[in-house]
Amino acid sequence: MSKFHYFILTSLFILLCGYVFVDSRIHGKLSDSPVEQDLIVSEGDGVNLIASKMEKSGLITNHLWLEIYLWVKNKESQVVAGTYTLRPNMSIPEIVDVMTTGKGKKEDQSITVIEGWNDKQIGEYLSEKGILTKEDFLNEVSSPDKYRPYFSFLQDLPKGRTLEGYLFPDTYNVIKGKTTAEQLVYKMLLNFDTKITDSLREDVQKSGHTLDEIVSMASVVEKEVPQENDRKIVAGIFWDRIKNGQPLQSCATISYILGVVKNQYSFEDTRIDSPYNTYLNKGLPFGPIGNPGFSAIKATAYPQKTDYVYFLSDPKTGETVYSRTLDEHDRNRAAHGL
Repeated sequence: MSKFHYFILTSLFILLCGYVFVDSRIHGKLSDSPVEQDLIVSEGDGVNLIASKMEKSGLITNHLWLEIYLWVKNKESQVVAGTYTLRPNMSIPEIVDVMTTGKGKKEDQSITVIEGWNDKQIGEYLSEKGILTKEDFLNEVSSPDKYRPYFSFLQDLPKGRTLEGYLFPDTYNVIKGKTTAEQLVYKMLLNFDTKITDSLREDVQKSGHTLDEIVSMASVVEKEVPQENDRKIVAGIFWDRIKNGQPLQSCATISYILGVVKNQYSFEDTRIDSPYNTYLNKGLPFGPIGNPGFSAIKATAYPQKTDYVYFLSDPKTGETVYSRTLDEHDRNRAAHGL
């Protein structure tokens, strides 16, 4: 066999292997997961942007394979804008068929989950909107084991906990009467996973705290003060209390236990027996007392060190007032009617 023939055969073999490899990536599936999630394709979205969205959402292994398939099939300009329900166990040809024919397009509506809402509040909101029953939603968030295989941040979640704290507050597109609790919870967890960047996770690890501890503290800080600057200071105060072996004494945890918001809680209120009671128990509550937004998580991960020891919120203005000594704190309480 001449060198030329050998070169031709070798080239053909390499091309064949390359074709088989690319074809397997295009017709293969990312996983066997049947969990549905929504992909929004807006007017003007280019193929690269659409493919990147799908890769980040965990629907395809690599954006390149989708782009190649669209180019080979000459369908780059045929993708129809809209919201599509897709699954990781769909192949790229199946996904493209849905998005270019528009047959997977659906009519949706937006819901907005407020930062700091706990699971019960989210359930009540979904029930009022006619999206899901409160019971269905609470049952779903009480099954963290179902989602552990898909999200690394749930691997070390203690037994007895729900997904509270990890249902990221944001605006979501849903379909009344069709969106299931599983679909919505998956989207919220995926959103959390996306928002908590690798750099933030690395910094959390360096801080000596676990991500779960950061989320639990952030849920308390979220409820205690509204402004990001104040959150950083209050987070610093709370971390110092834990470091010094003092109880957090957070009224937000009492509010969570009682389900009632008060300007001032009684001594009897602070004696209620609960693993979430930070007056009776030192350290963090058993778990998050709500679902914190990114501002509270960031403030808790990067607290501001001060010499403040106490703080209070003016019931009239919402202003956070700080003090360095107990005497100063008592005077501030009296001055603000607390």
